[in-house]
Amino acid sequence: MNELNYVFLIIGGFVILIGALGLLNPNWTRLINFPGGPRIKAFGAMISGLILLILGILLDIPMN
Repeated sequence: MNELNYVFLIIGGFVILIGALGLLNPNWTRLINFPGGPRIKAFGAMISGLILLILGILLDIPMN
């Protein structure tokens, strides 16, 4: 794993955190640019954060 993988892991965790906070407090969903209501925005953020986490774990992205 190189630096770019760690960046994906950190950003994915941050996006999942914002999504989880959006489920608890709908005011946090103002940070999420996704169509729909607060719950849909929160779930969309959590799914996209999970995708970033999976990419950071599974793919070895070369940096030249």
